[in-house]
Amino acid sequence: MAHQMKYLLTIFLSIVILSGCSTAKKRSEVQAVRAPVAPYLRMTCPELITEQRILLSEVEASGVAVDKAHDSDQTTELVTWILFAPAAFWLEGNETEASRYAAQKGQAEAINEALRINKCGSN
Repeated sequence: MAHQMKYLLTIFLSIVILSGCSTAKKRSEVQAVRAPVAPYLRMTCPELITEQRILLSEVEASGVAVDKAHDSDQTTELVTWILFAPAAFWLEGNETEASRYAAQKGQAEAINEALRINKCGSN
């Protein structure tokens, strides 16, 4: 009976550890938050292209921040499980970074749509 309890406890803990408690996402898992295209339709093609260039560098930086926060959270989760397992349930994830990245991705999509609608050439 004691052997079966140990076995069940081991299986349960393995499932909990492998499933993880972190809500952190990789940049590839973050969906864009749709931004309205209307404000961008009022811009000229050169203004749109400038805005796109600026935003793309910000999107890249945000994506790197999301991945770094994800990796850090995963490492923290592993250490937490080893040192003090109950604390793993209170990991915060990377919601702030992921939200910013999602909004920027949505803005980039809106700019691309405005470029297409305004027939600004290749984007």
